Amino acid sequence: MRVLVFSATYDEAGNIGGVLNGTVDAVPYADILVVDDASTDGTVAVMRGLQLPQLTIIERPGKMGLGSAHLLAFCHAMHCGYDVLVSLDADGSHQPCAIPLLIEKIREGNDFVIGSRYCAGGRCDYTGYRLHVSQVANRAARRLLGIALSEFTTSFRAFRVTALRRLWLPGLRRGGYSFFMAAVVEGARNDFQMVDVPIHFLRRGYGVSKIAKLEIFRGMATLLQLAVVRRLPVSKSRRGGGLAPCRSCASPYAWIEGMPSGAYARDGGGCVQCGANDGAAV
Repeated sequence: MRVLVFSATYDEAGNIGGVLNGTVDAVPYADILVVDDASTDGTVAVMRGLQLPQLTIIERPGKMGLGSAHLLAFCHAMHCGYDVLVSLDADGSHQPCAIPLLIEKIREGNDFVIGSRYCAGGRCDYTGYRLHVSQVANRAARRLLGIALSEFTTSFRAFRVTALRRLWLPGLRRGGYSFFMAAVVEGARNDFQMVDVPIHFLRRGYGVSKIAKLEIFRGMATLLQLAVVRRLPVSKSRRGGGLAPCRSCASPYAWIEGMPSGAYARDGGGCVQCGANDGAAV
């Protein structure tokens, strides 16, 4: 079983070394992909200094967003023929030692596994207002979406890559927490076998959170929208999204046909590696 472990970075020089070394210790047989959005603090230099042969770094030209970084990881995993894709944060809040548990649940036949702070056995080091907001958001998601998970907003996840091919990728072009909720909904609509497993969610290591406070309100608005989408039938024509090469950056797989309106939409497509949206599929 070929496994790819993915993380997205922006100014995580103080944290990424521990995450990558921990990943190598936990799953020495896995390949690692990091998508960096033009970090200004030497994050890429830190990664290169580790000299990990299993590490691939994709440097994007600017801050293109967490959602599109995860979409790029989806595309990379499908194009390169991996069996399992695992994602986790680069800030040290997710413990790489839990990765084997997520992979084992995929081996057992699940299509999607999420590491949960809030299922039985899970722990979260947040306190006060931030913990309360996170708990309320996830309880609301469970109730409104009708999906039997206890966690919807964390990025600590594992996917069966063949199942990713059933998703309509343009529909996942969202940022921040909205992307993570949308991915769960698209999985449920496409009959993914889904399960959560307990994790210990730590406080981030160095630096500060990149999620803007406004994102909380955007996330709640997205949740209401997704509650409607969850109940719509799935058209077979709206699966996959059509990966293609991009002539702007020469990526063989990062152009996604049929992007909805937004930053990558003009002329009906967009590249999640370089950001081109000028109809530049080869």
